[in-house]
Amino acid sequence: MQVSIVLPTYNEKENLTLVIQKLLSVFDDNQVKGNIIIVDDNSPDNTGILADQIAKREDRVQVIHREGKMGLGTAYVTGFKHALENNMADLVFSMDCDLSHDPAYIPDFIDMHLKGYDIVVGSRYISGGGVENWGIHRRIMSKGANLLSSTVLGVKVKDMTTGYRCYAGTVLKEIDIDSITSNGYSFLEEILFMCNKRGFAIGETPIVFIDRTLGSSKLSKSEMWKFFLTLIRLKIKR
Repeated sequence: MQVSIVLPTYNEKENLTLVIQKLLSVFDDNQVKGNIIIVDDNSPDNTGILADQIAKREDRVQVIHREGKMGLGTAYVTGFKHALENNMADLVFSMDCDLSHDPAYIPDFIDMHLKGYDIVVGSRYISGGGVENWGIHRRIMSKGANLLSSTVLGVKVKDMTTGYRCYAGTVLKEIDIDSITSNGYSFLEEILFMCNKRGFAIGETPIVFIDRTLGSSKLSKSEMWKFFLTLIRLKIKR
């Protein structure tokens, strides 16, 4: 089984080397045939240059350079398509590059897929999951957004907004990822909505999300606004 990890990056120079090291260690320790696809949006901190340096030393790492900051959603689509078009993945993972998503959970995702799930979501809000280094305000906002999203869209998933996920390659081929119009973090709810609408089996595995300690968060007020606008649009489509 071939596994691809898609890592969108924008100013992640402080985190990139350690994330890659952790991912490769998980591959080696668990006999996972894996590769890493970095999609860099011309990071001003030269993350892309560092990524190229790593790729020269490690043939399991590939780098896609984009001209500028084009959004999380299109970065994932770019990485997903690269994996599929080059026959690099039976399973495609999405995850953050800021160390908030621990690569050690990857075998748990794979085990869930082998049990019959087409999409596996790394959930903070099921038994065994959680968050670290968040204040009460952010916890309430996150739980509220997830409850609202899953209820309105009819998706029986407790963590709709998590970016740590595993998709079967066949799923990404069938749902037409080019048709997804959302960008930024609202992409996460739209693609899960599409998968659910097509009847794919979605499972959740617990993760503990650890808020970044290096670099700055990409979540802005405009991203939160887009989340609610996307929710309304998808509700109308439903």
